[in-house]
Amino acid sequence: MASFQEYRRRGMIPLAGIIVAAYYLIVLLPLSRRTHSLDAPLQSSWNELSSALEQTNVIAIDFQHITNQLAETKRAIALLDSAKQKAAARLELSSTVRARMTAAFQLVDYQDERSRQAEEIVRLAKAAQVAIEPTVLDGFPEHTADTKQPAVLWAALSLVESLLNTALQCKVTAIHSLEVPLTLTNEAPANASGLLTEIPLQIELTGSSTSLLKLVQTLPLRTEEMRTAGLTNARPDKAPLFIDRLVLKKQSPEKPDEVRLSLRAVGFVLRE
Repeated sequence: MASFQEYRRRGMIPLAGIIVAAYYLIVLLPLSRRTHSLDAPLQSSWNELSSALEQTNVIAIDFQHITNQLAETKRAIALLDSAKQKAAARLELSSTVRARMTAAFQLVDYQDERSRQAEEIVRLAKAAQVAIEPTVLDGFPEHTADTKQPAVLWAALSLVESLLNTALQCKVTAIHSLEVPLTLTNEAPANASGLLTEIPLQIELTGSSTSLLKLVQTLPLRTEEMRTAGLTNARPDKAPLFIDRLVLKKQSPEKPDEVRLSLRAVGFVLRE
C-alpha cells in the first residue's frame, strides 16, 4: 500500500511540472507580452521627454527641475500678458479716433477734419510765433484711389496733430516739412502681427537745442506724463510717438544754439 502511494506521488510530479509549464505558456507568457506592449507608449513618451529635456540618462529624469521650469514659464507668460496690457493701454488712441476708425469711412468727413486741423495748426503756430512752411500742410495724410485701409487715415491724422502740437508746445522756431509715408495700398494681414499697424512720420524743424531736446524727450509721453514734465497745456488726446531716427545739424556759426532737426517718428495703432 505504501509502495503504491509512493509510486503515485512520484507519478504526479511530472504531471505537476507539465501543468506549471502549460500555465506559464498559456497564461503568464501572453500576460507578460501584453504588459510589455502596454509599456511601449509609456516608454516612447518617456524617451521623448528625455530627449526634449536633453538628458542622456533616460532613467533618472529630474521631475523637480521640470516642475520648477514649468513654474518659471507660467510666471514669464504672466509677465508677458501684463506687458501686452500695458503696451495696449499706452498705444491706445482717443475714443473719438477709435470711433471714427470703426465707423464706415466717409471721405467728405475726413477731408473736412483734415482741413480743420490744418487751419488750427496755422492758427496755433501764428499765436506761438512759429513759422510753418506750406509744404507742412501738404504733408497731412491724404486719401488716394489706391488706399485700401482708409480707416488708418484717422489714426495718422491724429498722430500728425499730436506731433505738430507737441512741437509748438516745445517752442520750436520753424517747421519746414512734414511727410506721412503710409503704406496703405495693401490689405491688412490676417495673422496676429497684423493687429499692430505702424504709422511713420517724417518732419524737419528748426529751433534751439533746448526746445528740440524737449521735443525728443516728450514725444513718447502721454498727456499725464507731459503735464508731470511741466507741459501743463498738453492736449488731453495726445498720442505717444517713438523716435526711429534723427539727424541734428547746426544752422550757422553765427547762431550756435540754432539747430535743424530731421526726425522720423513712429506711431502704432492696435487693430481689433
